[in-house]
Amino acid sequence: MARDRANINTAIHTDEDWRGLTIIEQHLYWLLMTHPRLSYVGVADWRPARLAAMTRDMTPQSIRAAAEGLQASRFVLIDDETEEILIRSFLRHDGLLKQPKLSISMVNSYADVASKRIREVITFELQRLNAEFPEWAAFRQPKVMSLVKGTGTDISAFTQGLTPEVTPLFRVNDAQAQGLPTSTATTTTTSPSGEGVQGERKKPERPLPATWQPNDAHRSYAASRSLDFSGEAERFKLHAQANDRRQRDWDASFRMWLSKAKPVASTGAVPSQYGWANQ
Repeated sequence: MARDRANINTAIHTDEDWRGLTIIEQHLYWLLMTHPRLSYVGVADWRPARLAAMTRDMTPQSIRAAAEGLQASRFVLIDDETEEILIRSFLRHDGLLKQPKLSISMVNSYADVASKRIREVITFELQRLNAEFPEWAAFRQPKVMSLVKGTGTDISAFTQGLTPEVTPLFRVNDAQAQGLPTSTATTTTTSPSGEGVQGERKKPERPLPATWQPNDAHRSYAASRSLDFSGEAERFKLHAQANDRRQRDWDASFRMWLSKAKPVASTGAVPSQYGWANQ
């Protein structure tokens, strides 16, 4: 059964994390929440060009920048490899876990998720909800409880240290017509933690330089997660070249790549506390 409505709690407007988002980040959150292809586990297709086409003055670049802002604030999790995006608190606020039939639909949707790290975050959220609301109908379903017993990972394990890119809200022609800043203007914003100013000028996207090499911070991070550092670096380079990828910050891109890589040995996750939409 396809979703035909979105359950959005108006209390979201009392949350400081929500109020700390930009208007384009809030717009993208609403767009994802009401998207007709959003599944019963809160996962939608991550195709920035298609999402941009749903609003006249958006671009794929502005959609991606907004998504990165939401991800840095732990509202969503993106997996570029599987082209999926997760609304992390969807299961908490949608209400479907209180309904036995929809709980089974949720399990079926979980099976459709290709991204391993998104599945782990969903499992982690189910574990938190089971601990907080054991009376919910979903947690009387054996199929749901089999998911609860799986491997869960806190979203912060994948988003720690990420900062969003800053990009103009409007298309260049529209911005010029309205006398608004274009992509050549200096744009500033505060970081999600409220510390300092970042993104004074957006860097251009560029292919992977022939001389690029991972740094010591990458090596240390890979070691902390028991990753095949040399193998991951080689796969990263081949993927970038084969797909003609363009990035503003290749060091940050490789850090994201490592965060998705499969460890040789699994590691535990430390729960953290969030605000309303970040619960």
